Amino acid sequence: MEKAIAFDYSPAKDSLLGITSVGRSDTMAGHCFGPAVRPYYLIHYILAGSGTFRVNGIDYHLHSGQGFFIEPNYQTYYFADELTPWSYVWLGFVGDYATALIKQLAISEQSPIFNNDHYYELADCVNQIIQHPLTSPAAELRANSNLLRFLSLIADSTVVSDYQSAQQNPYVDRAISYLAQHVATASADQLAQVVNLDRSYLSTLFKRATDLTPGQYIRNFRITKARHLLESSSLPIEEVAQQCGYDHANSFTRIFKRIYGITPREYRKQVRNQNSK
Repeated sequence: MEKAIAFDYSPAKDSLLGITSVGRSDTMAGHCFGPAVRPYYLIHYILAGSGTFRVNGIDYHLHSGQGFFIEPNYQTYYFADELTPWSYVWLGFVGDYATALIKQLAISEQSPIFNNDHYYELADCVNQIIQHPLTSPAAELRANSNLLRFLSLIADSTVVSDYQSAQQNPYVDRAISYLAQHVATASADQLAQVVNLDRSYLSTLFKRATDLTPGQYIRNFRITKARHLLESSSLPIEEVAQQCGYDHANSFTRIFKRIYGITPREYRKQVRNQNSK
């Protein structure tokens, strides 16, 4: 079951810039959305995990640190990875000023994928809008300021991907399978030993297949598994941290909060409250 916080709004028709949709989603394995068509611009940014975005008959396999852009009135479909389902935030918006802003960005319908390293800042922009619903003109102005900040961060640090669907490499497949069974202890060196390759060469293969180094993939995998354990078990936070390769619960809590905006304990409570409704 998807765990999502979402708000939809209807800006005035003559609004130069208005937010239509905002939210964040922590998906389950294989969770999909669409096919869908929306009458507004929509940008997703991936916080953790991986998934696939489909538009114009092309599949883009994406991961944390990447985002995808959807033009108004285009049919799209996207779904979470079975092994490392993604978490993402999104912002939808309309208006003549919105159109002008998009033209200044490098993203477009022809180049919808981007890489961006303003990880925490982008998440914070969305979290600020979520935490302060658009219930007054003042709130709308604050939300638009966060939208502008969100877009400026994309413009400032975005590298548009000349994405080409990468064939998964058998060495990478074997390394990922090993990681899935040894998530608490696996290291980049161990993955290289398991597949009998030089570490730097395996890193090259990983980058080619996943756009991540082995170390980045391990960190991504661990935080995603930790989230699933919080959802599906009653293990103490300390045990979740240990099972996912974190030496200390405090460091796990700090990393988790940076990515998801709340502590592991708060996340588990939120999930249980949603499931009890």
